[in-house]
Amino acid sequence: MSNKLFSERLNKELDDIGVPLLVNERVDVFAKLTNVPKFKAEALLSGTALPDADLLALLANELEVNGEWLVGKSDQRLKKPRDS
Repeated sequence: MSNKLFSERLNKELDDIGVPLLVNERVDVFAKLTNVPKFKAEALLSGTALPDADLLALLANELEVNGEWLVGKSDQRLKKPRDS
């Protein structure tokens, strides 16, 4: 699992949903979205930290992506559709 790859993918997904590009604004929005302290949000966005399993699940759900892809364990970006 690469912190840099996680950070790149996370930031790209946040760009796609319109989260502000300015660092301070992005940290504020991301902290509120994930309900984490700003220092942790900044660490995740910069690639100095990785999310725990619960936070990864929340991020994957909010961003509508495969959590394994987000942390670099899979090449499949989108969630697998559920069987009907």
